[in-house]
Order: sequence, then C-alpha cells, then structure tokens
Amino acid sequence: MIPTKKEIILFLLIAFGFSWLTWWGLYMWTRLPIQSIVVIGAFGPSLAGSYMALRENGWSGVMTLWKRGFEWRMAGRYYAFGLLFLPFLFLIAYWWSEADGASLFTHPWLVVPTFIYMLFLGGTIQQEYGWRGYLLDAFQLKVTPVKASLAVGVIWAVWHIPLFFMVGTGQALIPFWAYGTALLAFTFIISWLYNVTTMNLWAVFLLHTIFNVSFTLIPLSEPDAFPIGFLHLTLLLVTTTIILIWQTHGHLGYDHLEQLEAVEGSHQANVTPNRDAGKD
Repeated sequence: MIPTKKEIILFLLIAFGFSWLTWWGLYMWTRLPIQSIVVIGAFGPSLAGSYMALRENGWSGVMTLWKRGFEWRMAGRYYAFGLLFLPFLFLIAYWWSEADGASLFTHPWLVVPTFIYMLFLGGTIQQEYGWRGYLLDAFQLKVTPVKASLAVGVIWAVWHIPLFFMVGTGQALIPFWAYGTALLAFTFIISWLYNVTTMNLWAVFLLHTIFNVSFTLIPLSEPDAFPIGFLHLTLLLVTTTIILIWQTHGHLGYDHLEQLEAVEGSHQANVTPNRDAGKD
C-alpha cells in the first residue's frame, strides 16, 4: 500500500508535534540536563513511524518495523562504507581546518561506548524508524529518489530548528544554513546506502550512528569560534552527494518495482523486505 498525502501529513504532525513540544516544555519548565531534554524529544520521528505501522498493520506491523532496524546480514563492502567513510570525511575536515583535541586520538577506547550510546540514545533509534523506516519509503514510491531525498532532507533539517535556540546543544554552535546543508547532503548518502542494500534499516542505523560518533569524537566546532571545520565537512558531503547522483544517474540505487514489491510484501506478510539483501 502506498501512503497517501494525508497519512504523510499525519506522520509529520506526530513527529514534529512530539519533538517540538517536548523540547520546548522540558527546556522552559524543567531543570533537566540539556542532553536529557534532547534525548527525550528526539523520539518523535520513530514514534510517528511506529504509529503509522500500528495504524496500518497493528502490533505485528510495529514489530516488523522494529526488527528491520537490526537485520545485520549485509555485504561486507557496505559495512566498510558505513563504518569508515564518514570518519574519513571528518578527519579530512579536521586536518584541513588544523583543529586539535580530537578524543578519537587521545581516548580511542571511547569509540565503542560512544557508538552504543549514539545508537540507542544519540538520535539513531529515536529518528530512523520514522525518517527512513517510513518517510523515505513513502516519498520514493511517489517521486524520484532525488526529489524524495531532497524532501526528507529539508524536513529533517527543519525538525532540528528548536535545538539551535537551546544553550548546550551541538547545533547551537553551528549556523543553521551550514548544518542544514550538511544534513541535506548526508540525506542523499543515506538514501543511496538504504537503496543499494534494498531497504536495509540497519545500514541506515550504522551510517547515522557513525556520523554522530564522528561528530562527538572529532570536533569541528568550538564555542565562540567560526565553525570552519564543519564548513569543510559540509563541502565534502555536498561533493560526495554530487558524485553519487552523477554516478547513479539520479537513481541513487533505487529500483521502483523492487522496492514496491518489498514494501507491499512486508505489509502483507509481515516479513522483513531486506532480510537477505546485500549479502556477500
């Protein structure tokens, strides 16, 4: 079943409504640490995606969606890309801007606990059951992959807006136009990996988590300083996106008929559409 316009709007209302109201309410009326506020509010997109699955297929649909995030069987080359490509870009931006103090070098053992935290509480699980688990699928069944990724990227960037007005968040250190551009470019990269692994949400989880780990352990911005390092990263992400669109002729690895069959098959049989996709 292809989601209707009303269903997509409902998804967005839940995702934005929960996150924005939670962030604003907790920030204004409680003394919770800023990180706790960010974590709680970030569940909006995945709650919305889960609700849409519940609305369409009941609890079995929700369980199917949740299981999709941990389908670990994926080709080694995609694991290599998910684990190494973004740290490579961050390190180029880091050295290019002549920054220092990266925890990746001083405390490399932090990689594993940071990965676990970022996966479960740092944004990945809170968001990706919605952005990619529902919204990207919905858009790609209606428009081209480029247009779908553009729409998801813009929505994803706008969803972050309240964080730019909250002291203590990482977003507060970066101009919105730079962050939004980076996020938009990153969205195209996620779409490509998601599509070439045949809708493998674990691939998305991996890429999103590694981005946040890199953002934490390879800092590209400092308080009261122009974020030149992050601008370098943005340029690298945009360049990567242009290359992906050019190399795939705008398809970003997407096969409409294959994806439609996978979506309809998962909805009807409550099985994961990408269980054996992308395997060596």
